[in-house]
Amino acid sequence: MAYGVVRTDAIKATKAGNIKSGRYYVGTTPTAIDNGCIVKLDSLISGERDLWKVVAPGAITAGNLYIVATPEIIYDETLKSSGALDKFQNAAGANITLIPLEVGDTFSISDDCITPINDDDDIPAVGNYVTPSATGVKWIEIVASSLNTEVFRGKIVAREVYNGTKVLNVIEMEQVR
Repeated sequence: MAYGVVRTDAIKATKAGNIKSGRYYVGTTPTAIDNGCIVKLDSLISGERDLWKVVAPGAITAGNLYIVATPEIIYDETLKSSGALDKFQNAAGANITLIPLEVGDTFSISDDCITPINDDDDIPAVGNYVTPSATGVKWIEIVASSLNTEVFRGKIVAREVYNGTKVLNVIEMEQVR
């Protein structure tokens, strides 16, 4: 099974240091999550001073959102050299790295992180937009004519092959609130 891959190309937070740590929950259950997914800060975990409970955004108009970008730890060195970052998933209950996004930030995510428009090829298209899903942690693809209440969105500006095996969607954030 392939999991989401994220590349933090040009995100201001990676230099500014305002990155947070969290654990992803569905209800009260710690749950596994892919890198590249989008989550919302919920509350500090009881007894912790800088570890957040994060949940699915729940709405396309949600604020206080972060992209999951935990450094991949792959113990099998042969997998690293073959570009197998899609074999890594953040385990249920594991601490994850959360990066805030700002207007102008550029990052890349694999197709596994996006629910594409249901069209002939079901592949995200350059020129379309991504925004948080109202029902999960994957981004959803929308076309320009469908933009309305999205306060958090990015534009797919390119698709490129990463390490010869994985296609990544290069996204530039256009609106963040």
